[in-house]
Amino acid sequence: MAKLNNDIIKNTTLLSDLREEDIDKIKSELRLKTFERGEYIFRSGDAAELMYIIKSGAMKISMDLSDGREQILYIYKEEDFVGGLNLITNDEYVYNGIALTDTEVLIISKSAFYNTLLDNKSFLRGLLVESYERIRKSEQLIDRLCVINGDMKVAKGIINLIDTHGAKNEKGNWVITPHLNRTEFGSFTGLTRETLTRKLAYFQEMGYVRLLPKGAIEIIDLDSLNDLTV
Repeated sequence: MAKLNNDIIKNTTLLSDLREEDIDKIKSELRLKTFERGEYIFRSGDAAELMYIIKSGAMKISMDLSDGREQILYIYKEEDFVGGLNLITNDEYVYNGIALTDTEVLIISKSAFYNTLLDNKSFLRGLLVESYERIRKSEQLIDRLCVINGDMKVAKGIINLIDTHGAKNEKGNWVITPHLNRTEFGSFTGLTRETLTRKLAYFQEMGYVRLLPKGAIEIIDLDSLNDLTV
């Protein structure tokens, strides 16, 4: 368990406007924990007693399908959070949260959430804004998984990841680094590993993308990828 100090809390976007006295009040109810790649941060069916904010690394949100396959729904990165709305509704977690890399997570207790954080306007505003953004992401998820065409699924998956895991390189091209192996990326797009691998190889052959080490992808021709999604 990593040592938690006031600076770590103040440097967390959702908590940055907390007063020092509020930080001192809740600090004992917060933990900073590192999860190894593949380790469960929470599981489907767990009671929503905690909120999680990613401080470094990445987390996949997934569900287990009836045929035993994993379906990855979302990829969360640094400063993303999970559990705020679940705490408000006294719900349980429907999905699994699993570390994609060694991931450091700030864990907030239910007591700190209710007794202090919900009284902070900046925290509450951030919670509501992100809730709206996730409704938009849900629309993207439905669109990504419902299409039948494999080329379209992969193109949509790559484009979806630009917002969350994309950065431009010195050539001005987008490079996405989602920390997904091919099986996981296949799950994210709703395809098998074999089909996903073939499609990526085809995209590279056509000059749409360049496949980089550790699952990263450089987007060479974004216009062509966008054409595949319509």
